[in-house]
Amino acid sequence: MTNGFDAEFGGILHSAREVLPEASVLRLEGKLRQIRAERPDLDVPEVVKMAFDVFDGEAVDARIALEEAGARVDEAAAAEAAHAASVGRIKERTYELDCLESQYPGRATMAEVLADAGISWAYLGLSEEDGNLVEEIRRGMR
Repeated sequence: MTNGFDAEFGGILHSAREVLPEASVLRLEGKLRQIRAERPDLDVPEVVKMAFDVFDGEAVDARIALEEAGARVDEAAAAEAAHAASVGRIKERTYELDCLESQYPGRATMAEVLADAGISWAYLGLSEEDGNLVEEIRRGMR
């Protein structure tokens, strides 16, 4: 089979070596061998065309995967920025939160402290998500 393959595709691979890096030629050779093994009924130009069609499809798949990965990175960066902004808002309100907590000792959560004080997270300039983070931070400090 190798002799037949070399006879059929040797010239194509030789030409490819003149313009492509060796790794690309080896990849092309592997794809040509795979297609020839799977479809011995195809003639040489059809096998070559099919190999390049497969490479084009793989390039599209890689581009899509790269775009999806970029979107995930962007989402993670946005989430990190939102978290950092939340931490910043909480730091700005630490004094008020500490004062409230000292006025209402024994409460299990800051939400209970705020409820007993008759104020909301929004009154302190914090969102509900900020409040959840406050609870996480305070639990970690205990």
